Amino acid sequence: MSRLKCGVVLALALISCQAAGSSREGALRAGWTGSDTGQLSGFAVAEWCDEQRRLEIRIIKGDTGLALAVFPEVVLSPDTFRVVAAGAKDSTPPSARVALRWFAATAISGFQGDSGTVVLEQTDSGQLAGWLAARASSVSNSDRVTVTGDFQNLAVIRQTRGCTADSALESAESGDTDHVD
Repeated sequence: MSRLKCGVVLALALISCQAAGSSREGALRAGWTGSDTGQLSGFAVAEWCDEQRRLEIRIIKGDTGLALAVFPEVVLSPDTFRVVAAGAKDSTPPSARVALRWFAATAISGFQGDSGTVVLEQTDSGQLAGWLAARASSVSNSDRVTVTGDFQNLAVIRQTRGCTADSALESAESGDTDHVD
């Protein structure tokens, strides 16, 4: 899949994945510097997909969004996960992916992480906390940004949308190994 197509998929996924109102108080704040500079903070969602052994952490504010996909080796637990590019040859668990997008002056800017770290910690109350530090490349040109951030008080809920073994199998069978989760 082309980088531009991945960017469009990322943008649509971020728009469609925004959670409806909730009483959970999880928060994420992040900033990026490089070819562009920005920041994002607010309510975040953490969803676990048992069938694909994937944790998704997302924040969306207006037209700006950040998503983390964490792939633990066996079970979700506190750990350090290396950020890999989507479709990387060495993307086996434990690993993480980072995606970021915002509206620039005349276009949507989409970025995918290709290196760095995501750290998950468990709070005394059983919620998730952690931080990220990653480098990301534009899906449409040679721009790069460095993304840093932290999250806290994330209650993990069961993911229902797009969380089936069949959806992962369909991607593998179609040869689509360069998709955004």
